[in-house]
Amino acid sequence: MKLSKGWEQAIYVLLILNHLPQHHVLTSTTLSERLNVSDSYLKKIIKSLAKEGLVHSAPGKNGGFSLNKPLSEITFYDVFLAIEGRDKIFSSQHLLKSFLGENEGQKAELCVVSHALNNIEETLISTLSSITLKDVNQSIGEKYNLEELFLWISANSKTQ
Repeated sequence: MKLSKGWEQAIYVLLILNHLPQHHVLTSTTLSERLNVSDSYLKKIIKSLAKEGLVHSAPGKNGGFSLNKPLSEITFYDVFLAIEGRDKIFSSQHLLKSFLGENEGQKAELCVVSHALNNIEETLISTLSSITLKDVNQSIGEKYNLEELFLWISANSKTQ
């Protein structure tokens, strides 16, 4: 399994939007320039975040995006669902019966490989669910001076 680039971009979009003053928004173009990523791709990412209810989309001349929930209520798993989708990470092809052959395959119950991968998926979901963006934001704030980011937000955000 590989997380898409969009997942990481979504995390940083949410972290940036967290620092917006109340009633302010940023456009996707402004965000893509800050993150140095494709604007068209980031628009798709932000649309997915909005569809999942993580960001608010304000249309119009003074439109843009703002955070829809506090970071304490957004987990890595929430972002994963928004960007990667709600399908199971692993979907068994039920190959055990074919692997064992016609006679022994008739006895096949739960596939050991499928069971192991289901356990991995449950562990991944549990781990992603245990990390909030508030935790990440706090860690970044403890390690780095965010003054340049704050100045950039002040210069590039607009009142809704």
